[in-house]
Amino acid sequence: MLFSKWIYPKFDPRESQFLQKEYGISPIVADILAARGAGTAGAAELLAEQEELEDPFLLPDMEKAAARLEEAISSGEQITIYGDYDCDGVTATVILYLYLQSMGAKVDWYIPERLDEGYGLNCPALDELKSRGTSLLVTVDNGISALAEVDYANSLGMEVIVTDHHQVGEELPRAFAVVNPHRKEYQGSFRPLCGAGVAFKLVAALEGGDYSMALDSFGALAAIATVGDVVPLTGENRLLVKKGLELIEYSDILGLQALLEAAGMKDKPVTSQKIAFGLAPRINAAGRMGSAKLAVRLLLSEDPEEAASLAEELCERNTRRQEEELEILERVEQTLAAHPEILLDRVMVVPAEGLNHGVVGIVSAKLVSMYGKPNIILSVDGDTATGSARSVENFSMFRAISACGGLLEKYGGHSMAAGLTLKTENIPEFTRQINRYAAQYFEKMPAVSQRIDKELHIGNINLKDISALQQLEPFGEGNPQPLFLLRNCQIEEIIPMSGGKHLKLKVLFEGKPVHVLYFKMTPEEFIYPVGAAVDILANLELNAFRDTVSVAIRLKDIRPSGFNDEKFRNACHFYQKIRREEPVESKIMAISVPTLEELRWVYKLLRSRGGSKIHLDLFYLAAVSSRMNYCKYRLILDVFSELNLVRIPPDFSSVSMAETGKVDLENSAILMRLRSAGVHAGN
Repeated sequence: MLFSKWIYPKFDPRESQFLQKEYGISPIVADILAARGAGTAGAAELLAEQEELEDPFLLPDMEKAAARLEEAISSGEQITIYGDYDCDGVTATVILYLYLQSMGAKVDWYIPERLDEGYGLNCPALDELKSRGTSLLVTVDNGISALAEVDYANSLGMEVIVTDHHQVGEELPRAFAVVNPHRKEYQGSFRPLCGAGVAFKLVAALEGGDYSMALDSFGALAAIATVGDVVPLTGENRLLVKKGLELIEYSDILGLQALLEAAGMKDKPVTSQKIAFGLAPRINAAGRMGSAKLAVRLLLSEDPEEAASLAEELCERNTRRQEEELEILERVEQTLAAHPEILLDRVMVVPAEGLNHGVVGIVSAKLVSMYGKPNIILSVDGDTATGSARSVENFSMFRAISACGGLLEKYGGHSMAAGLTLKTENIPEFTRQINRYAAQYFEKMPAVSQRIDKELHIGNINLKDISALQQLEPFGEGNPQPLFLLRNCQIEEIIPMSGGKHLKLKVLFEGKPVHVLYFKMTPEEFIYPVGAAVDILANLELNAFRDTVSVAIRLKDIRPSGFNDEKFRNACHFYQKIRREEPVESKIMAISVPTLEELRWVYKLLRSRGGSKIHLDLFYLAAVSSRMNYCKYRLILDVFSELNLVRIPPDFSSVSMAETGKVDLENSAILMRLRSAGVHAGN
């Protein structure tokens, strides 16, 4: 089990009192804003009732782009919109295509295939588009880094308008117009738009700068893209999503209504969370599990039966995507079981053959949750390996990969996520170099963390306080759903739900019983017994059932009350350092190397629990922590595993006894190395 780092709220109560008085908000909302360091300006942005989008012509080259498109519409030129295969690119393509079509333009669209063509412009696609008669190419959600490809399009006689939201390099593509909020020439105040947000502003520019039609027709799609692309839900993005959420159920886009129906969201309130976990993954599934063209066809469909069929197919692809995730995770765990040394690295590099490139990024994110480490999953295909990487806060994956750039064919990304391609033969050296980089800049690696917004008391759990949280919506990147701490809860009952797929915990909190929902946790996997004292992190929401509204507490994390986070994290750090055979102070080795007596004591304790699986960390907390530190405990388990006395799966979820004969503990190579290291550390 991964114990994430809990970051507790710190703020001056006077700031909360000021916000309450200044904006007339409830104490719970004011406390959250103060804890987040929102200040007066931040609070005003979140709480303002009236807000307008900036003039679209503040974006560089927007006037040129709009004028060129108007010329192309008037002269009947063939316009092609070149999009991307994710939710942002798909919706951006649909927004611009539908608008230009409504204006009588001669327009078509093109989205590259993820596996065959990869991201962005490519020359064979440009040849095809030229053969179709395209004279004006408009990119959406891509193009800012396609310097050579734009030059090639120019050589074919096509003019190019680039609209993109990704970071700008040292050189701009030589396009007719480059519309990107990250250009230094941008005169506005809000840069982190998504690709569909830029396309949406282009539509407004074509309307003379008026957003009315763009919002009515395309606000819903812009909201879906903004949430799906995980850009900050602040400033203009926040306004786009708020207005888009209000418009979704009224959207004239037949395919969107069919998707809502197929996803079980029709005639129900649509929130940013439902977009993030319901709509966006389904649109993304088209490109991940086949072709993104399916999603575009759905959103452009004008036939109800066709739209319903395409929406069902999209949902089926999303189900297959979920199944594929599990298969890839299993393949990754097989690699880790065969090469457990990977688990000790600061940055885990996990190669496996023939993985679906469209899904590995999702699995990489799961590994971060499982192991609390930056990681890169590489799909090996002959001489080439293509990878997706995910990181933890304060460790820039892009910088780390850039430090190894000499070994890579290509790479790109940002602090928390990146992609790369390299020759298979370079994987071992790449693994060494990226871990050398991590060791150079991070003696102790940053931890996965969760920021707590407020510690609750039983009096806060009421309809009035939780209703007040709606003032902070929509939630998403940059404005997460508030996370609350319920300290020192005693578990009174563990109640299975949905046939044992989920749990409901009845806990005693400050002397009163409350129910906590724990989704995707089975009774068999739940590690805490009745009577255990635990601290709980949770989201609190309103739950409407029939005519009754109640407060729902949804568990996000749980740990034993009184858990010493810093002590545990230090022990994990030194355990991995010792196992990597890195230098460790003599005093650390002195309290880490187990004696034969301690080895025998832990073995007998494990035997006394029978042959069943025991949760590795719960067993430590419940039965071992009073006798030894976590570092020593894990070293003991490594010795047992080496001698085939116990079985431990790659995810460290459990430990169980193995059927084996009599074993001499002194034969453990790990134990001998530990003793030798301890002797040398003392010299």
